[in-house]
Amino acid sequence: MNKNSKTALMIAGGATAGYCAGRFLRWNNKSIVTTEYTYHSERVPEIFRGARIVNVSDLQSQYFGNMQADLLNRVKAAKPDYILMTGDLLDRNHTDRKAAICALSGLLTLAPVYYVNGNHELALPEEKMWRFYRTMEEMGTHLVFDDVVSVSRGDESINIMGISEYTLYGVHEVCHEQGADVGEAALADMVDEISAEKDQNFTLLLAHEPQHIKSYSRPGIDMIFCGHAHGGQFRLPGGQGLYSPGQGVLPQLASGAHRCGGSTMIVSRGLGNSVFPFRLNNRPELVVVTLER
Repeated sequence: MNKNSKTALMIAGGATAGYCAGRFLRWNNKSIVTTEYTYHSERVPEIFRGARIVNVSDLQSQYFGNMQADLLNRVKAAKPDYILMTGDLLDRNHTDRKAAICALSGLLTLAPVYYVNGNHELALPEEKMWRFYRTMEEMGTHLVFDDVVSVSRGDESINIMGISEYTLYGVHEVCHEQGADVGEAALADMVDEISAEKDQNFTLLLAHEPQHIKSYSRPGIDMIFCGHAHGGQFRLPGGQGLYSPGQGVLPQLASGAHRCGGSTMIVSRGLGNSVFPFRLNNRPELVVVTLER
């Protein structure tokens, strides 16, 4: 084989390897996987038995398919009764409100949507964000910022409660200035105060950051939905994530179901990326929970 032939083979091999690597990365970052859970509790009202909840988290201003078609088709296939959004619909580094509105408008045609904000929304200009929040409400989104609402079926109801990123940022400040115990105790008191506003029905709590699991897991809080951790960004064989904001290296609350006290927290790996532009062995995730007795 002459020198020119060897060079051509090397170029062809490099191009093939680059193409395969690109396809693999795209699959890791744009191919959504649906993770299903079934939650059993005698506290689930009979009329809510079989209700399907879809958790959409951390879109980060990104598109999944033309006009969010891939995302919306995935959610539609899950047959949601309620859609819970746990923050970072927008991204502070590549903010695209059109991508967020496109996703939200499609989701609202599928089921009622309940939303809490995330750290990326908090980092954007406050006045612009409140205009965006008002737009979300005008579209029909239920914003549960440090609030709790009743959701009824027939003559029975459940509660959907939210802890806003405004509150979590305040907790971070208290933890920094007065210690973690003081900050977490203040958050637990806030959870108790908000949940006391409604009857002690079956309650779902939405919050962006999972590392506060002990403070969220208060009496009467049945399920907790979070995002933020991005599955640890890079996941080792077996599923261990490498790094998550707020938890650091080898985070324990980067994905999956976790039990604390009488509460079950489910952490979504989320959809999009932010500061680090890609994920590995960690496909974008939709979480689907079916309620049962």
